[in-house]
Amino acid sequence: MAKKFKVYSKKTCVTCKKALAFLDDKKIAYEAVEIEKSPPSKQLLESLVDPANVKASLNSRSAIYKQKNMGQKLPDKKTAIELMLKDPNLIKRPVIVNETGKAPNYIIAGFEPESLKQFLKR
Repeated sequence: MAKKFKVYSKKTCVTCKKALAFLDDKKIAYEAVEIEKSPPSKQLLESLVDPANVKASLNSRSAIYKQKNMGQKLPDKKTAIELMLKDPNLIKRPVIVNETGKAPNYIIAGFEPESLKQFLKR
């Protein structure tokens, strides 16, 4: 059976572990991808980052987020994506992609059980 979902995660990320356990529990087939070794493409990040809410796609615990004081001065979408491509730790994890879906609702970042349930139904 072909995998329908691709999950970009980090082995040491607690949130990623919870999301993967959730998918396993629901018996959802997915392909796990190490985000630091194979980060999402620019095209995927373009779909993920909402220009009206850039913060929702950023990992506020990352070093670059703190160094650039993004909590006070958020970058615009273009700058955020450039920074994410240089440092995948800036990307909020996990990033889950429905490979059979269509923009804009085929990608989600982070793990909230109810949001993920809704995403899986699309």
